[in-house]
Amino acid sequence: MNLPSGILLQGGKYRIVRFIGSGGFGCTYEAEHVMLEKKVAIKELFVSEICNRDNVSSYVSVGTSASKPQFVKLKSKFIDEAKAICRLHHPGIVRVSDVFEENGTAYYVMDYIDGRSLQDIVASEGSLPESRAVKYIRQVADALGYVHSNNRLHLDIKPGNIMVDSSDNAILIDFGASKQYDEDSGENHSTVRGMTRGYAPPEQMSSSLIKFYPATDIYSLGATFYKILSGETPLDTSERISGEELRPLPSGISRPVCQAIKFALELNKTKRPQSIAEFLSILAPSASDNREVGSEETILSDTVFRRDKPDDGGHASVDLGLSVKWAACNIGASRPSDIGDYYAWGELTPKADYVREDCNTNILRLTDISGNPKYDAARANWGGSWRMPTEEEIHELIHKCKWIWTIQGGRTGFKVIGRNGNFIFLPAGGCMDGTKLSRIGYYGFYWSSSAPLKTLYVGHTLFFSNSESSLDWFYRYQGQTIRPVRDK
Repeated sequence: MNLPSGILLQGGKYRIVRFIGSGGFGCTYEAEHVMLEKKVAIKELFVSEICNRDNVSSYVSVGTSASKPQFVKLKSKFIDEAKAICRLHHPGIVRVSDVFEENGTAYYVMDYIDGRSLQDIVASEGSLPESRAVKYIRQVADALGYVHSNNRLHLDIKPGNIMVDSSDNAILIDFGASKQYDEDSGENHSTVRGMTRGYAPPEQMSSSLIKFYPATDIYSLGATFYKILSGETPLDTSERISGEELRPLPSGISRPVCQAIKFALELNKTKRPQSIAEFLSILAPSASDNREVGSEETILSDTVFRRDKPDDGGHASVDLGLSVKWAACNIGASRPSDIGDYYAWGELTPKADYVREDCNTNILRLTDISGNPKYDAARANWGGSWRMPTEEEIHELIHKCKWIWTIQGGRTGFKVIGRNGNFIFLPAGGCMDGTKLSRIGYYGFYWSSSAPLKTLYVGHTLFFSNSESSLDWFYRYQGQTIRPVRDK
């Protein structure tokens, strides 16, 4: 049902050379700009479920009168989005140069990419070496980040929609499912939703979904990464939800790559990287401030290194050469990589629901609670001389130690090295808000004892001690972790 070779469009401006392929709502052709003698690619709106084509005239019609309003709406949006995509200028995105109506439907013209899709490359060569796969994924991620910065989503990232040109560069194509989205509300406006099994996340498979966020594209990017490294199409999300598990990646794949794919393929969209920058920082964290980049060599075993003998209550402390000793583990943890328990600020026990209305210290104007058994969870739970750290002690930890984003016991977090060479590990345990655990694996939130409230907020892109006074009232209810200290 595709256009035959040799047919002319736009009064002879373009000539169809060959049919390349089709999807649920479009056909793609290799064509020629006749006057310029230049190869182009042309995408035709042809929704296979509702469209028919006259074999003689090539005119596209809609099968039933009930489907006509739907097709008219799709055609209008197809043209509007082609115009919008034409305004995207990035070396990793196929360029749209023309859009027009003809044969009862709509077309847009793109640069022709002389190369193969990642789907074809994997089909002929098998799984790709890690270095080559990372190169392509980085290029696609950079292009996707640009798309997101223009408040658009692609929504059909897969190996078949990534072309590798003659210069061995990956280029993102086929924006047929692309959506413009409102950055604040997340509401989208577009055509047909792309739902390629194995690459579309759960929220995209839902027929009732009206909101998409960049994390939706990031799932598909992670699925594509998995495919080109393993040679296998990822399980469909319905199978994963029912308990089926993805096969492990081939042995020898580095930890940062495994972690990037693992987090990107989280079924819960709130647990995925929320931006391309976040995804890339997991793949290969960049150095900033006074910390170093984590690497395979910085993967730690799950033991306490160069620590003192267990002291108060059997809890180990580590001398980092600072004014206090820091505990080797969080409260509620038995190993350095364990996250431990979550506490609302100034409360002594964990709970199931962290809401503002249920915070015991919301209305209290407390100053430093360090060592106060009524409000200091470290003192109440560990006893002895243990207490929550002050704001000054947190600043000392930040500015006098070296920070390395790394992995210990399968958990991402920071290795914090003192001037004397001793170190502790701070896992990125996220925080509890309501009944939801968010940002686990990406950020760690550690309470201090100071008010106005100060939080040690550590992540693979930054770390700092938050000193906004508004936090004194609005975020005490959140469940965050605690790393105790003790005086020397």
